[in-house]
Amino acid sequence: MSDLHLRTPQEVASRLDISPSTLRRWSEEFADYISEQASSPQGKSHRRYTEQDVETLLTIKEFMSDGLTYEQVRQRLEHPPEPVTTTALASPEDLSVAAMAYLSETIDELRQGQLSVLNSQSANRELMGVLIQDNFNLKEENARLRERSLEVERRMGKQRREIDARTEGLRQEFEAKLMEVREIATRNPITVLQSRSGCLGSLFGGGGQIQAVPAQKPLAQQPRQQAQPVPSQKSYPRPPGPPE
Repeated sequence: MSDLHLRTPQEVASRLDISPSTLRRWSEEFADYISEQASSPQGKSHRRYTEQDVETLLTIKEFMSDGLTYEQVRQRLEHPPEPVTTTALASPEDLSVAAMAYLSETIDELRQGQLSVLNSQSANRELMGVLIQDNFNLKEENARLRERSLEVERRMGKQRREIDARTEGLRQEFEAKLMEVREIATRNPITVLQSRSGCLGSLFGGGGQIQAVPAQKPLAQQPRQQAQPVPSQKSYPRPPGPPE
């Protein structure tokens, strides 16, 4: 056969309305039913399809569109179903055999479809199990994070209360010391000429003016000790001096 009657993969894929990759996969799966140069080209030559190859691939496409598997398509290609005639020449036995063959093929197709559905359901169940386990793991992790957050909040609250209590204690202690100083100043007032500015001045109400501030009472005077009499010295006669 001349090369003019051969078809390239692009032409065949366009005629079958399929992708080149699908055409290549079908050519490898059903290599026994198409020409050698279409199924397994030799050397570096490209695939080339005859008209018979195109017809066979059209039949394969119809079978695949009906939902048949590769194995079922091979069975159809090896044993194509004979058309059932209802002419008067067909005997009841032939009709029964044809009907049984059709029913057998239909049951086999249904069985293959059920197996595919069961396999899909099994895969979905496994995927659902993985998702459920991941969900449980996320819930446990969220619970641990929530507990840690609550523990941090409790610690911060405790520290805040301790700081407030310590601040309040220092404030009360300062006020108590301040009251003691004011009481001492009230019991011992003296008059000063001028108060100094600063913290002590503001503490006693001074602002650079003459005012009275507390002072301590003078200490009690202790009795003086009487002076001890000095013993009198005895007088002795003056010795005679040299003659004048």
